[in-house]
Amino acid sequence: MLYLIGLGLNDENDMTLKAISLLKQCDKIYAEFYTNIWQGSIENISRMVNKNIEVLERESVESELLIKEAKDNTIALLVPGDPLSATTHFELIALARQNNIKCEIVHAPSIYTAIAETGLQLYKFGRSTTIPRFQEGYEPRSPYDVVESNKKLGYHTLILLDIGMTVTEGMKNLLKLNGNMKDEKVIVCTQLGSKSRKIIYNTIDNIIMMNISDVPAVIIILGRINFKEEEYLNSIGA
Repeated sequence: MLYLIGLGLNDENDMTLKAISLLKQCDKIYAEFYTNIWQGSIENISRMVNKNIEVLERESVESELLIKEAKDNTIALLVPGDPLSATTHFELIALARQNNIKCEIVHAPSIYTAIAETGLQLYKFGRSTTIPRFQEGYEPRSPYDVVESNKKLGYHTLILLDIGMTVTEGMKNLLKLNGNMKDEKVIVCTQLGSKSRKIIYNTIDNIIMMNISDVPAVIIILGRINFKEEEYLNSIGA
C-alpha cells in the first residue's frame, strides 16, 4: 500500500485527521520537500504518530525505492501542499498501478484553492506557469507566453515561483520578458495559509520597490475582472 499524503500550505496543523490516522498505521513514512517550501516540523509529526520519518531527495522519490518498499509494507510519502499539485507524483502513482500496488491520495490545502482569498473567482483562472531562476543563456519566454495566451481569453494567470525565489526576483524576471508590464497592476500572495500571509494589489514597479522577501510566494496576472472582483481587489489595496 502506498499513501501520498498532503502536508498543506503552512505547517502540520494543516494536515487532516484522516492523514494522521493513516500515518499511525504505516510501516514506513517518507517525506519530500523539493517540490515546495513547507514551514512545519517533521519532528512534531513524528511525535504525533510515534513513527520515524525519513526525508528523501528527488532522485530517491523518482526511483523505484517507494515502489519496492510498498510491495511488502504500508508506505506513506508526505508532500507539501496537495500531493497532486506537483505533476512529478503522477508518475509515481502510475508506477504503483503498474506494479499492482494500491495507491491512495490524501488531499490537503493547496495554493490552487488558497488564491481564492484574493477575491478572484477560481473558474476564471487559465493555465498556470512557473518563473524559474534565470541564468546566462537561460531566460525561457514560455511563462510570458502563457500569460499572453490567458489574457486573450480573459483568464487570470497564477505564476508560481522557483523554490526560494522572492517576489522581487520573480517580478524582475517577468520584466525581462516584457518591460512594458511595469505599470500593470498585479496581485502578490505570500505565505498563504499562515498568520503571516500577505495579499498585495499594486503595480509591478511599486511591488519591486517594496522588496518583499517572504516565501513561498506567487504572482497573479489579471485577465478580465468583473465588478465583484474589482470591488474586492480595491478593498485590499497595498
